[in-house]
Amino acid sequence: MKPNSQAAHIRGLGSPHDGPDELPNLLCLCPNHHVLFDGLEIYIDVDDVVRRTHGGDSLGRLRRHADHRINESYLQYHRTLCELSRLTKK
Repeated sequence: MKPNSQAAHIRGLGSPHDGPDELPNLLCLCPNHHVLFDGLEIYIDVDDVVRRTHGGDSLGRLRRHADHRINESYLQYHRTLCELSRLTKK
Protein backbone atom coordinates (compact mmCIF):
# COMPACT_ATOMS: atom_id res chain seq x y z
CA MET A 1 0.00 0.00 0.00
CA LYS A 2 1.31 3.43 -0.92
CA PRO A 3 1.61 6.14 1.74
CA ASN A 4 -1.33 8.52 1.70
CA SER A 5 -1.82 11.95 3.24
CA GLN A 6 -4.70 14.38 3.26
CA ALA A 7 -5.15 18.09 3.89
CA ALA A 8 -7.28 18.48 7.01
CA HIS A 9 -8.85 21.83 7.81
CA ILE A 10 -8.19 22.80 11.41
CA ARG A 11 -11.13 25.19 11.63
CA GLY A 12 -13.80 23.61 9.46
CA LEU A 13 -15.06 25.23 6.28
CA GLY A 14 -18.60 26.55 6.09
CA SER A 15 -21.18 27.10 8.78
CA PRO A 16 -20.92 27.03 11.75
CA HIS A 17 -17.11 27.21 11.83
CA ASP A 18 -16.45 29.48 8.84
CA GLY A 19 -12.77 28.55 8.61
CA PRO A 20 -10.78 29.73 5.60
CA ASP A 21 -9.49 27.47 2.84
CA GLU A 22 -5.85 28.54 3.24
CA LEU A 23 -2.55 26.90 4.13
CA PRO A 24 -2.35 28.24 7.73
CA ASN A 25 -5.65 26.40 8.39
CA LEU A 26 -4.44 23.02 7.12
CA LEU A 27 -2.68 19.99 8.56
CA CYS A 28 -1.17 17.17 6.52
CA LEU A 29 -2.57 13.99 8.10
CA CYS A 30 -2.96 10.33 7.24
CA PRO A 31 -6.58 9.35 6.49
CA ASN A 32 -7.05 7.69 9.90
CA HIS A 33 -5.85 10.72 11.86
CA HIS A 34 -7.87 13.02 9.59
CA VAL A 35 -11.06 11.18 10.61
CA LEU A 36 -10.07 11.34 14.30
CA PHE A 37 -9.21 15.05 14.05
CA ASP A 38 -12.46 15.95 12.27
CA GLY A 39 -14.40 13.81 14.75
CA LEU A 40 -12.86 15.75 17.67
CA GLU A 41 -11.25 12.55 18.99
CA ILE A 42 -7.74 14.05 18.89
CA TYR A 43 -6.33 17.56 19.25
CA ILE A 44 -2.95 19.32 19.30
CA ASP A 45 -2.03 20.87 22.64
CA VAL A 46 -0.09 24.12 23.14
CA ASP A 47 3.20 22.16 23.16
CA ASP A 48 2.44 20.48 19.79
CA VAL A 49 1.62 17.14 21.42
CA VAL A 50 -1.17 15.22 19.70
CA ARG A 51 -3.58 14.00 22.39
CA ARG A 52 -6.75 11.97 22.67
CA THR A 53 -9.69 14.17 23.63
CA HIS A 54 -11.03 11.59 26.08
CA GLY A 55 -8.27 10.71 28.52
CA GLY A 56 -5.58 13.04 27.22
CA ASP A 57 -3.21 10.23 26.20
CA SER A 58 -0.27 11.41 24.10
CA LEU A 59 -0.02 10.05 20.57
CA GLY A 60 3.27 11.83 19.84
CA ARG A 61 4.39 15.25 18.71
CA LEU A 62 3.14 17.12 15.67
CA ARG A 63 5.88 17.29 13.07
CA ARG A 64 6.02 20.74 11.48
CA HIS A 65 7.64 21.81 8.23
CA ALA A 66 9.58 25.06 8.61
CA ASP A 67 7.83 26.63 5.60
CA HIS A 68 4.30 25.76 6.79
CA ARG A 69 3.08 28.37 9.25
CA ILE A 70 0.01 27.08 11.10
CA ASN A 71 -2.24 29.76 12.56
CA GLU A 72 -2.32 29.02 16.30
CA SER A 73 -5.78 30.55 16.67
CA TYR A 74 -7.19 27.73 14.51
CA LEU A 75 -5.56 25.12 16.77
CA GLN A 76 -7.03 26.90 19.81
CA TYR A 77 -10.46 26.87 18.17
CA HIS A 78 -10.18 23.12 17.56
CA ARG A 79 -9.03 22.53 21.17
CA THR A 80 -12.10 24.41 22.40
CA LEU A 81 -14.37 22.19 20.31
CA CYS A 82 -12.63 19.10 21.69
CA GLU A 83 -13.04 20.36 25.26
CA LEU A 84 -16.76 20.95 24.68
CA SER A 85 -17.02 17.45 23.20
CA ARG A 86 -15.22 15.96 26.19
CA LEU A 87 -17.54 17.74 28.62
CA THR A 88 -20.73 16.67 26.85
CA LYS A 89 -19.86 13.03 26.06
CA LYS A 90 -19.45 10.22 28.52
